[in-house]
Amino acid sequence: MTRHPLLSKMLIIGLLMLMLALALALVRSVVAERSAYRAAATDEVAAAHAGAQTLSGPVIWLPYTETSVRVVKVDGDKGPRMHEETVTEQRVAVQFPKLMDTRSELATEQRLRGIFPVTVYTSRHRSTGRFVWSEIVPRSPGGRIALGQPLLLMGVSDARGLLSAPQVRVAGQQLVMARAPAQAPLPLAAGLDPALLRPGAVLDLELQFELAGTGGIGWVPLADENSVTLVSAWPHPSFRGNFLPRTRSVGDTGFEAHWRVPALSTRAQAQFVERGDARPELEQFSVALADPVDVYRLAERAAKYGLLFIVLTFAAFFVLEMVRRWRIHPMQYLMIGAALVLFFLLLLSIAEQLGFATAYALASAACISLLAYYLRYVLGGWRPSLATSSLLVALYGVLYGILMSEDNALLMGSMLLFGVLAAIMVATRKIDWYHVVPADRQVAAAVAREARPASGSVA
Repeated sequence: MTRHPLLSKMLIIGLLMLMLALALALVRSVVAERSAYRAAATDEVAAAHAGAQTLSGPVIWLPYTETSVRVVKVDGDKGPRMHEETVTEQRVAVQFPKLMDTRSELATEQRLRGIFPVTVYTSRHRSTGRFVWSEIVPRSPGGRIALGQPLLLMGVSDARGLLSAPQVRVAGQQLVMARAPAQAPLPLAAGLDPALLRPGAVLDLELQFELAGTGGIGWVPLADENSVTLVSAWPHPSFRGNFLPRTRSVGDTGFEAHWRVPALSTRAQAQFVERGDARPELEQFSVALADPVDVYRLAERAAKYGLLFIVLTFAAFFVLEMVRRWRIHPMQYLMIGAALVLFFLLLLSIAEQLGFATAYALASAACISLLAYYLRYVLGGWRPSLATSSLLVALYGVLYGILMSEDNALLMGSMLLFGVLAAIMVATRKIDWYHVVPADRQVAAAVAREARPASGSVA
């Protein structure tokens, strides 16, 4: 290896980068662990408050009995004969609203679980709708229908979030909402007057209730025409689900979104009938109260660029070592790399307390100051130290731009790599790599020459 000092130096630096990559992996595991703690804190708040809510219905759910006479062939003493038997079957009819118009207001607040903030909300909902009752037709010819107790069903995914009993009026009658029977597909039910269910009867509906939740809220579009308008002061909504809002306006003072979903655009009704409930697999639309600056997501993204950060820094020092004939020991490379890795741990720990932007500024200032002080002794003066520190300032600035511009991260990262490669090629364009001898080898050779006795000298 002593015959190839350049190769030896590169192999040692590569080994150091591998060690630092392992350290970065540990930092990323810490980020994942803290993110899991935050998720657990959110679950704890949701367990004591209420979880994310999905609203379903209302629908009319009517159990009924169908009795019919069936003729079957039976074997007798005198041969086969026809026999009539009465068949009774228990069935359920589900009728969906023709239209449903909901206007909702959502107010948010943040609660702390330890150091972790969790966004919770209370919402107020006012809905109007209309049912047009269709007569139940027997499935068997000549069958007779006996209606059971009709129920108006509605669902919320976490009933603990109900702040009061929903107020419901159907066809001018005030209904009392309570827990639904165990066999009902939705958790809340109100009994309907069977006299209202005349063929072709128009049943106008009014519904009001208040609901608390955590993280997000959504709707299952079970009506033939579904219209939902949501207004909130939360400025950072994330629209999700199978349908995006037809119109929306988002600003610093909050957002307003309007969904309009006809039955022809969704299979929610068919899925409800097939599955018999409103499980999360049904088509729906929702809005999540997203954190605009998720410190754990940004810290994770920053740590992913950590190895690139170290490679670029080491490459810059290595090239400058070749061009400027600096003498940087592998142990000094390790110290510099350790400071770069520590930056990401500082970033995470400070961001949990002060926010990502402030944490990035403080962590980068601390690491750059430490490296500037250290390089003043490594490079033999403040001028080269400040010059190399300015490169680190630029590198930290570019990394912050990449983190804040997620949509353009690939473009900015590619341009950064191209720029660094171009700078290295320009800086090393005149180096004869076959005859590169580090400064320490030159010094050793000079010392050896001075110690060697001159030829022809007399002892």
